[in-house]
Amino acid sequence: MKSEHSVSAHLHLNTAEYDQTIRRLIPYYDESRGVQLDLLAAANIPEISRVVDLGGGTGSLAEAILDRFPATSVVVRDIDRHMLEAASARLSRFGNRVELEVGSFADSLPPSNAVLAAFALHHVPTLKEKAEVYRRIREALPPGGVFLNTDAVSGPFWPWLRDRWAEFMAQQGFSLDQAYQNLTDWAAEDTYFSVSEELCAMEQAGFERPECFWRRGPIAVLGACQ
Repeated sequence: MKSEHSVSAHLHLNTAEYDQTIRRLIPYYDESRGVQLDLLAAANIPEISRVVDLGGGTGSLAEAILDRFPATSVVVRDIDRHMLEAASARLSRFGNRVELEVGSFADSLPPSNAVLAAFALHHVPTLKEKAEVYRRIREALPPGGVFLNTDAVSGPFWPWLRDRWAEFMAQQGFSLDQAYQNLTDWAAEDTYFSVSEELCAMEQAGFERPECFWRRGPIAVLGACQ
């Protein structure tokens, strides 16, 4: 795993444009966010909880958590300092309910009631490394804690899913050629595993009953309760 990562360089956009542009690049972005938050609400964690937003970027997910769960605090962990600067400005209204940390997926996590990630863990290039990330997540969770990861997945129908993804971007104002070029460019740093591979990596990390909770096309919400 890389010790440094720049979202603006990877996606060819300014940090300030991220929240608007990501919705033109990723299908079902808002729908998957709603599912992730609903699952967190359904999880058996205390009302006063600490949540880690792993690869938290501009703080979009953290903001949604803090708004919906007013007794919860969030640790935003990201390797990209420019994204954390954007998160700091975005989340300043929440005061001491927010902690911002510079760190990579290779670092251990603070004890927390839940760990959430959204479109971040695809930067882990191998299943062996991913199992190690999942192990660190599991170790940060107490009994009853929950891990929820929203990300792109592949599988045996990946060529078809890739075509649907490109068609989505074309509907958002990109040319079809540019849409395919986006996917090709991202493949230099992104790795999408199948749902079954992801669940196996979680099992190797010690999660007993990992599941795919929701999926539409190439986007899925995966995770486990501790």
